[in-house]
Amino acid sequence: MSEEKDRLQDKQDEVVSEGQSETGSEGHEEEERDKLDELLADVPEWLRGPLKQYYRQILVTIALIVVASILISGYSYYTQRQEAAASYQLGLAMASASIDEKIDSLKKVQESFSHTDAARIAGLLLGQVYLQKGQWDQALDAFKRSERDFRGIMADTAVMGQAYSHEEKKELNQALALFKKVADTQNGMEAVATLDEARVLKALGRNREAVRAFDRYLDLEPKSPFLDFIRYQVMNLSS
Repeated sequence: MSEEKDRLQDKQDEVVSEGQSETGSEGHEEEERDKLDELLADVPEWLRGPLKQYYRQILVTIALIVVASILISGYSYYTQRQEAAASYQLGLAMASASIDEKIDSLKKVQESFSHTDAARIAGLLLGQVYLQKGQWDQALDAFKRSERDFRGIMADTAVMGQAYSHEEKKELNQALALFKKVADTQNGMEAVATLDEARVLKALGRNREAVRAFDRYLDLEPKSPFLDFIRYQVMNLSS
């Protein structure tokens, strides 16, 4: 008999506990609903119903957006710091006293900050320094890599660097092809490339083509500071 009473008492306790739990849960949900009602007070009635129906999904979505924004902001801060550090090292590299020091420093910028804009610029400058040192093959390789790293006028600058490297190696036909490639673009370097094209055509003895290239240059730059020189070149090539 005593055992039966104990079992009945345990069941009653379970029911009371479940009831309290449900009441607590309902109370918590009711509190959330009240807060939501406050938030939606100024929302039109026709929109308030759907928002209330899916308020949990909406809150979860907002939470995910907030988390994503924090992650993106953190990554942006990291990349900005990397870019600043790379730019500082790039400045130090270009301030180096000797050409060899510049080459070593520029390579370190490329290796240590490979995903930054400063590292890509370092590659372009590295090609220029190799040109200054007279290492044409190394300059050519550096400019080829830079062409892949850039678009637009920066890519054209890398192509021009390749052309100058070929010219220094006496590979005039290769240089000419690259000058023509840039001359055909509309990125802002077509005038310079056309003048270089005319110059190389003259060196190859292709005088008529050189005259046409000089004329195209004057069309692009009618107020060129080299105007008198080019007219003299055209007169000699045409005679």
